[in-house]
Order: sequence, then structure tokens, then C-alpha cells
Amino acid sequence: MAAVSEFRRDVLVSIRPFYASRILDGRKSVELRRRFPEFNMVGGTALIYSSSPVSAVVGCARITDVCKLPVSEIWKRHGVAACISRQDFDAYFADVKHGFAIILGSIKELKREVKAIDLEAQFGIVPPQSYRYVTRECVELLNDGRFQTSRRHKRRDRSGGPSTSPSVAR
Repeated sequence: MAAVSEFRRDVLVSIRPFYASRILDGRKSVELRRRFPEFNMVGGTALIYSSSPVSAVVGCARITDVCKLPVSEIWKRHGVAACISRQDFDAYFADVKHGFAIILGSIKELKREVKAIDLEAQFGIVPPQSYRYVTRECVELLNDGRFQTSRRHKRRDRSGGPSTSPSVAR
């Protein structure tokens, strides 16, 4: 069990849409990783970036624990909560002795998705393949109801002209 630190880190975590939706609907409470920081993560926020084709931050969760364990132990303790088949689990952790189980709590869906293009424009953040650290200010702004309900800048369609239709959250 990881120790709670006064200095905690917040992360943006890329998750496939199938698993991101399972987190948001409460069926998945453990995210699995081959690599993940062990220290200063408990108590931090995990921004949930649903990868392609969604390509947006869709929610957030509190990191309640980070467990580095032998792969067989991860399956025994967290397989069900991770919402993954044994076949997919084994394929993901192939050739790895240890992995990480990130225990998530206080899961919250954002009122409005923050698309990758807006994430880069607003915060200078390009979504990672796995995870990346983000600032506390970024997390607070994304959780701010005013940011979630307003449009901070005009969106453009693919042709480069102004968009005539507002963005719609999924």
C-alpha cells in the first residue's frame, strides 16, 4: 500500500473508450498499468482521457492507492474490479513480472468533454499514450463548473472556418 504524501501528483491517463466508460458508470474501479509512478500519487487526481475515437477528457477520479504487485497477484486481487478478460489481461502483461493496480475512488464524469484539440489550446497538453503529469491548476479548472458549461473559444470545423454548431458532450 502506497503512503500518503503531503506532495501529491495529478495525472492525465489515456484509457481506451471501452474501459473509460466502465470507470464512469462505476463498473471499473481499478486501472492497470505496466508502468506507473509509485510515489506521491495517493490522493492525487487522475484525469480520464478516453482515447480515439472519443479523444477527450471525460472524467476524473481520486487515486486512493497504487499497488505494485507481481502480475499473478494483480489478477487475483483486482481482475474483477479492472473489468478485463483473462485473455486481455495476459496479453497486456505479457513478458512483465510486476505491474501496477491503480485504485480509483470519487469518480466523476465531466459535464462537458474536453476534446484533445481544446486540451492543447487551453493548457498546452498533448494527450499521452499512457500517462503524464498535470498541474493542480489544470485539474481545478477542468473540474470548475463554469469551465464545463462555457465555451472558452470558438471552435473551427475541419475546413478551417468557424463552426456553426456548438460542441456536444457525449
